[in-house]
Parts: sequence; structure tokens; C-alpha cells
Amino acid sequence: MNFVKGGSLTLFYLLFLLLVATSCEKIKAPVPINYGVDKCEYCQMKIMDDRYGSELITSTGKVYKFDSIECLASFYIKNKDKMKVHSLWVTDFQKKNLIPAQKAVYLHSKELPSPMGMNLSAFSSESELKIVKDKYGGKVLNWEDVLKLVEEKWLNKGHNHDHGHDHEHEHHMHK
Repeated sequence: MNFVKGGSLTLFYLLFLLLVATSCEKIKAPVPINYGVDKCEYCQMKIMDDRYGSELITSTGKVYKFDSIECLASFYIKNKDKMKVHSLWVTDFQKKNLIPAQKAVYLHSKELPSPMGMNLSAFSSESELKIVKDKYGGKVLNWEDVLKLVEEKWLNKGHNHDHGHDHEHEHHMHK
């Protein structure tokens, strides 16, 4: 009897340790974006378009969600030296699933406006991008190109959103 009772306690203890270990496990993969509800960490606007949502995950497992590639890139540029970034994720324009930002290929096309106006769309492969590029035109970029473009054409033009307010969008909304 004691052997069975002791075995049950050991089993219970092992299950408890497993539960504690898994509950403390850090998030390393992207989490679903609740479109129409979640807000962009950078510009504070609701994340609406499921072709453009993106995420940054820190090494501690904190997840930051964004409404566009340009907001993710801006947040990353401004915070990469202050926080330990584990991974960056962008949405595949065609498949609408999150893919690693550094492995994605990007289309910069004025015919495909992204939520914050930088005209950036992400694709998991060159062949997928080519189909869309043949229809809309534009320039092919990698992640480093995206960071340079956002820094030069967006951040340096005053699109900082430091206080979570998009004054340009607020101005247009009140017209």
C-alpha cells in the first residue's frame, strides 16, 4: 500500500513540476493577432488588415503587435539597442500567415498601399512575390533594405509616434 501511495505522490509531484515548467516557458513563436481588436504598439491604431500584421518577440517572451511592416521596422530601429529581441514576424501577403521577417522578401509598390502608407508587402518566397509584382510593379527588397527605407523615408521625415499619437491621421479624421 505504501509503495502505491508513494508512487502516486511521486507521479503527482512530477506532473506538478511539468506544469510549472511549461507555464514558465517563454513565448518563442508568434501568437495570433486579434484583427479589429488589438492595437499597434507603435502607432496605437487598431490592427485591421490581415495582410500586414506583424510582431516582435523579446527574449523574455513579451509580444509586441503591429499593424504594418513599417511600424514593426520603426519600433525595431528605435528599440533594438534597449531590448533583447528574440524574433521578428511579418504576414505573408498571399497566405496571411506570420513568417520570419529576416527570411521574407518584400515588395515596395505604390500600387499596394500598406496601412501606414509605406507601400510594403511581405512574401515567403520570390515566386510568390513575382506573381504580385507582375500585376502591380514595384521594387524587391530584403529586411535590411526595409529597415533603411523606413529609417530614411519615414523616421527621418518625422513619423515617430513617440507618444502613441498619429497627428497626421488625426488631422485627416477631423476634416
